[in-house]
Amino acid sequence: MSLKSFTEFLCIGMLAAVAAGCSSSTPEAQASRPPPVDDPNIEVKRTIVMTGADQCLLKIQRGRDEPELLTPKACDQVTAADGHVTKVSIRFDAPCKTYPFRNIIGELYFVDEKSIASRNSACPVESFNTSYGWTLAKQ
Repeated sequence: MSLKSFTEFLCIGMLAAVAAGCSSSTPEAQASRPPPVDDPNIEVKRTIVMTGADQCLLKIQRGRDEPELLTPKACDQVTAADGHVTKVSIRFDAPCKTYPFRNIIGELYFVDEKSIASRNSACPVESFNTSYGWTLAKQ
């Protein structure tokens, strides 16, 4: 093998190793991925729609596209003495868990960042950006 062939062989091997490392899909790599960010040119509305006493839908409307709907197993509201909903706990089937959405600013509810620290890709809520607010509506 000539020196040039050996050098090419080493370069190709190193490129393959780097590419394999970059495409890693281990749970550790998934957990370190940042949450998605909305396109600033498209209006996005996020709504928790209460459809019953303990049932709801999570509705994500991006511009004029059809809304994305997520159906949790159950939704529990915590109401203050004045009747204002302070928290909505949303439960999905296993392996997902309960995700509290807290009323922090005005009419907006935010998913608790600690509840999605693992970023399990099997759970749709765990891909949410915790800095985006949700409104609460009744159907």
